[in-house]
Amino acid sequence: MIPAVITAMYTVELIGSYVARHVESGLTVDLTSRRNRSTTKGPISPLCRKLVELGHDPSGKVHIIRKALDRDGHIPVFQRDRTLKTWAGLDCVESEARSVRGQKYRPRPDAGHLRGGSAF
Repeated sequence: MIPAVITAMYTVELIGSYVARHVESGLTVDLTSRRNRSTTKGPISPLCRKLVELGHDPSGKVHIIRKALDRDGHIPVFQRDRTLKTWAGLDCVESEARSVRGQKYRPRPDAGHLRGGSAF
């Protein structure tokens, strides 16, 4: 008998362009306040980073959905599901000059260590 491998499945609902909600827990990331910038980041990756911080399985698959406009229910946003770790390691960036693209997540350095001394 082949043992079954069970991986966690996380469902994330996109609500507009700036809000993402983890369906199972209700945890929500709202980046609406950042929408008037020339470059914006999507809410999926910050939500996935929070889920990893809360101890969710990084190898679990993330299924991203959006409310269907032409019928009841939801539709998948992407053709394939990716792991929580993959989404947590990305930022989806959109600018006025370029369409949405994925780039490696780089945490912002703590500004507190730059005070009172040189950054170089």
